[in-house]
Amino acid sequence: MPDREGQGSVNRYRIETIVDNDTLHYFTPQVLDVMLGNNLVVRFKRSSGWVTVGVDPVRTKNRRETSHLYSGHERRSNH
Repeated sequence: MPDREGQGSVNRYRIETIVDNDTLHYFTPQVLDVMLGNNLVVRFKRSSGWVTVGVDPVRTKNRRETSHLYSGHERRSNH
């Protein structure tokens, strides 16, 4: 019989994410970083609740381009 205990751990590392076409997806942290870097994420869920990109603080991966947190003044364009 397959070990079902390990299957639950896969979902633990997936982050609930709403992308720019308003669809819900579950991404690994690495994929979420890429999606955020390409401005494809509208919202994602942290343990503390939902984060809205461009409104709530989001860490950036590439510190050479930006060495600060996003603020509400850096809203994504709707293009």
